[in-house]
Amino acid sequence: MADMKTIAFSIVAIVLIVIAAVGFYEYSVANSRYINAYNEYQSENSQYMALQGNYTKLNQTYSQLASQYKVLEGMYNAVLAEAQNNYTLYKQAETNYTYYKTLYEQMLQQISKLNISGYKPGAALSTVLQFYDGIAIESPSDVVPLLATNFTAYIMGQPFAGTYNLTKFNTTWLANFFGTYETVYFYTTTLPTVTQINGNTFNVTDVVQYFVAPTADPVYLQVFNASNTIIVQYIHGVPEITELMWKGNEVPPLTVIAGYPSQHSIQANQVLDEFLSQMNALGAEFPGNTIAKNFAPNAQLVLIGQLPPVFKAGTYTGVSSIANVFNTWDQYFIFALTYVQNLLPNGTAIPPTVKVYLSPSNATAEVIANDTVFYGFVNQGEPNFPMIYDLHVAITAYFVYNTTTASWQITKEVWNSTEVNALSDTIYYNLNEPIMKVNGEETVTVNATSGQGYTLQVGNIIVIVKPNTYAALANGTMLSVYNFSLVTFSLEAIYSPPTALNLTPLYAFAFAVNNQITPGISLVTMSNGKVVAQPPITVVWGAPSTWTSWTWFGGTFNGTAYIGGSYKFVDHWLYGNDVMVNTQFFKPVIWIFESAPTPVAQTPKPVQVSVGSAYGLTPVNVYSYEINGTQGGVAVAGNMIVAIQPNTKIVTPSGNLTVFNFSVVFYNPANGGTAPNGQVPILAFAYAINGNVTFSYSSVNSVTGLANPFITVIFTPSQNVSMWTWGAKGYIFKDPIIIGNGVVVNLTFFKPVPWILTAPAISSSSSTSMSSSSSSTSTTTSTSTPYWG
Repeated sequence: MADMKTIAFSIVAIVLIVIAAVGFYEYSVANSRYINAYNEYQSENSQYMALQGNYTKLNQTYSQLASQYKVLEGMYNAVLAEAQNNYTLYKQAETNYTYYKTLYEQMLQQISKLNISGYKPGAALSTVLQFYDGIAIESPSDVVPLLATNFTAYIMGQPFAGTYNLTKFNTTWLANFFGTYETVYFYTTTLPTVTQINGNTFNVTDVVQYFVAPTADPVYLQVFNASNTIIVQYIHGVPEITELMWKGNEVPPLTVIAGYPSQHSIQANQVLDEFLSQMNALGAEFPGNTIAKNFAPNAQLVLIGQLPPVFKAGTYTGVSSIANVFNTWDQYFIFALTYVQNLLPNGTAIPPTVKVYLSPSNATAEVIANDTVFYGFVNQGEPNFPMIYDLHVAITAYFVYNTTTASWQITKEVWNSTEVNALSDTIYYNLNEPIMKVNGEETVTVNATSGQGYTLQVGNIIVIVKPNTYAALANGTMLSVYNFSLVTFSLEAIYSPPTALNLTPLYAFAFAVNNQITPGISLVTMSNGKVVAQPPITVVWGAPSTWTSWTWFGGTFNGTAYIGGSYKFVDHWLYGNDVMVNTQFFKPVIWIFESAPTPVAQTPKPVQVSVGSAYGLTPVNVYSYEINGTQGGVAVAGNMIVAIQPNTKIVTPSGNLTVFNFSVVFYNPANGGTAPNGQVPILAFAYAINGNVTFSYSSVNSVTGLANPFITVIFTPSQNVSMWTWGAKGYIFKDPIIIGNGVVVNLTFFKPVPWILTAPAISSSSSTSMSSSSSSTSTTTSTSTPYWG
């Protein structure tokens, strides 16, 4: 029983244990689920708390948005009200649009009935005038936008000749123009002409005149007269200038303003006024600073020659130093009087000579009074009192225009003084019968059949007798051999021409044939079987542009004097810088030089021309002038004088020129190498037309169509010299020349090509054998037709 209980107890215990184990397991499972559920609760609770926080924030944001919504709603209502108002306006505008559209369509219908093609020529002309105006305004921004990218300018003549593309035109031509001139005016002399080349291209031609005042020389008023051809093309609907052909020349203001005096005469008057003011102040014995008021601050007064004892020869520099000299003058003389004049070599008195040089960069002037007479009465207490000094002073005053003070100022004044006896200035003149007394003469024997030419020189006059020149007498006789003379005269009882009382007679010269001075003889030659006049060529140097001459005859010549006669007519000369040339005198009569108060002609204007090497010759110097071929002119170049005869036109492969730049180009003679006949080059030169040295250009007489040679006079050693035309192959052929004493003349050059003057080589062994004198009769190679060399 015990065992059964024990077994039963054991079974119960096992059952309990099993139940306990099962229960513990279920508890563990339940507990684990509880823990998981609790953790999930905690997580959900945490998310809830987070969501509650977000909710709170969102609720706050909502409240703010609700407030802003109220504001926006108010703004929306306002905008809605404005939109409603604008809609009303829109409907009104829509109505207006319909109305104006109807008017526009009606206008198009009217326009379609009109010819509107004319606006393009007008716009092309407007572009050209805007271009001119932009130049006058001196503003690149007013010029360059009017030019096409392929723009080309051909500037011939003045100012700044050359060929320019768009960039060079802006940076070079416009820059030069704007930099040189400070005041510019323009106008077209006639209405421009507009010609349509095609639908979008127009040709505008006109003549425009620009008045300019150089910045560095405002007293020099220049007038450029330009004949222009301008091409205007519509590019993308806009008119633009594609080509400019400018043919410009400078003309004096007198030619465009009737009665306007020349700039040179205006400035000459101002310069002379200042000089005479100084001379008057010396006579009036004004204070030294008053006498010296027209001197520049660093001016010089140079005193040389015979002077009263209180004056010391030397150079006085600065206004104060010069004023002290004039103060001494005032103290030394108690009374002074003066008159100012120039004396010519024959004793003729003329007014002081005034030379004015105007250019775009500088203005200078020179006054020459080579016989300014001062009578000075010495003051009491001064050395040599009571002596009276008669001082003849050769004065040369040099002036420069000061742009800052806008006045002329003396930069240097030279006094060369000579003391003379006061009574020597009392001279009695023949006041009634005109008499011209011989004071110079040279004669040669002319042989017209020899083919020779001849030169004569007396004083400052050279006369060239051309080859084949005969003397035709009044009875019809033709002299082939005769004596030809150049004669100069002093004057007595000869006054101004009756129709030109402003002229002052200076001295006279004449041709004489067999010692006869008469209009009954003519100098002639044979041309195509006809007798035609053949004037000798007369060259006068040291002759300003204020000189001219009048023909005189009707008297008698006894070999020492020409008595009687009268003025007949004024003569025509070609002018250069202090040179006159005449190509018309073919009768042996008298010509009287006269001095005018102002220039009687314009000398050729110096210009800048670029030249290069030619046929292996290297240039060393060049002189260039603008020449009007119709009028002719004289180019002075160092030791050369070249006369361009009237009615000259330059024939070129591309057309004829009547206005052109004429240059004398000097080359290095060493480039000539070994000359023919064992001679050596001593002078190499060429003429150039617009900078071109070429055999393809020719000088032609525009009336006859024949060659019109350049008259060439060279002052050079002349013994046994030869002249050669030079080209690509070197020495081409020998040219005919007329040889005088220290002068070589050529009358055949009519092409702008090089020439070389050669002379015998001198060695130590032969130098003593070349001292033979040359004859006064000049020779030339035999020819009667112009050479193209």
